[in-house]
Amino acid sequence: MKKIIAILFLCVTGFACAQSVPAAEKNVSREHRGFYNSASFGFAYNFFDNSREDFDDYERDRKRHDIDYYEFNGFSFSHVELKFGYAFGNLLALHTVFNFGFYMGPLDDYDRSYLVTCYENMACIDVRKDEDEDDPSSSDGFSFRTYFGFGATLYPIQNKNSPFNGLFVGGSMGYTLFAAYGSGANTGNGGIGFQLEFGKEWWMNNHFSMGVGFGFAHSGLVWKTVDSHQSDNVLSLTIRLTRG
Repeated sequence: MKKIIAILFLCVTGFACAQSVPAAEKNVSREHRGFYNSASFGFAYNFFDNSREDFDDYERDRKRHDIDYYEFNGFSFSHVELKFGYAFGNLLALHTVFNFGFYMGPLDDYDRSYLVTCYENMACIDVRKDEDEDDPSSSDGFSFRTYFGFGATLYPIQNKNSPFNGLFVGGSMGYTLFAAYGSGANTGNGGIGFQLEFGKEWWMNNHFSMGVGFGFAHSGLVWKTVDSHQSDNVLSLTIRLTRG
């Protein structure tokens, strides 16, 4: 009799435990805590102004200043971005950022040159003489751009019943590299820049959320560029899947 009662007790206990597991799973918080991983895919528009400066000896007291200008406007449907890091208290995630994209669009280029007078024992004085400018040319081009940086994503709305729960805003600082190719014109550059992003996520289950993000990125270029022609920019619209 005691054995029968013990067996019945174990069966009831096991059944209760089995029923309690789904109930516990239902109560698992849908929050960003611990390991954080986000992947984004979508559309992006890249536009940059790049240039290259060169000085050549022309005469004893003069140098020839040549500047090549490049302008690109391209679209990409293969913009990819990955984030890896750690989330604290469903509020803030610190992470690395890596993205890349292939862009297609017109690549415009033109050249400008002028002579700079240099006096003995003195610095060269930028006196523009005999300035020449080639007619602008345009060709179908494509560009590859990549960015690597470190940043953070903030989830400011903590109320899970709020329709604004899942809103996020993020930013990062990093380094950009790009190379563009066209028929008769090739250019590339790199520079330090930043990214900004905002959007909203919706929880799919206890661990994964899906959302949409809008981004803007800007970099200042550093390789032999003139002040008026040294910027790289990206506008993006992506679908993102986040774990953590």
